[in-house]
Amino acid sequence: MYIQITERCNMSCAHCGMAATRRGRDMEWETFKAAVDADQGSISLGGGEPTIHPLFEKFLFYAIGKCESVWLATNGSITNTALVLASLAKKGVLGVALSLDQWHDPIDPSVIEAFTRNTTRDMGHGIDIGREIRDTSSNIVKAGRAARQSFVDDHGIETTAGCICEDIFVKPDGSVHQCGCRKSPKIGDAFTGWKLMASEDGDECCYKKCERSKKVA
Repeated sequence: MYIQITERCNMSCAHCGMAATRRGRDMEWETFKAAVDADQGSISLGGGEPTIHPLFEKFLFYAIGKCESVWLATNGSITNTALVLASLAKKGVLGVALSLDQWHDPIDPSVIEAFTRNTTRDMGHGIDIGREIRDTSSNIVKAGRAARQSFVDDHGIETTAGCICEDIFVKPDGSVHQCGCRKSPKIGDAFTGWKLMASEDGDECCYKKCERSKKVA
């Protein structure tokens, strides 16, 4: 389950599939708690940039205490928070990906170092399965701002059609959608529950149905 705790981001990357800006909704605590309590499986905390949510730490540690696994991606712009996340990920507490490519703004080099795995060093400090540096340049989904431009001519990269998040998608207002497609139909809400729709190919994402749907998520 993907929980979009904020629509806001402090960067404005050209390839952002969410088209996040500095303005947007933040999820309220009661909504987040209801979503986590209803699932308690594997969840992703998303945005926008999740670490800029005013209650990010409260959200994160509640999820860690309740869920089987927790994952998130960050742009690493809030240095102290990013360093703590890297440390927790190194210890196997959660999974964290640092988004780093030509479209993201520069960040503190210490953050990049913290997310860079050193095999010799890490072998002596328990498991390290949670850190990664993620470059989405080879897999840009044609959604959000990426849908309004081509990355083939300028960057030699083919923008692909598809779903930005092929998982149950909870928006900041608590509405639950089949997946992250812009027109994905609402299938319930965090407070009263939800029911998955049957998809044509057996996957949770109903991309073809989303494209035909007149319901705008």
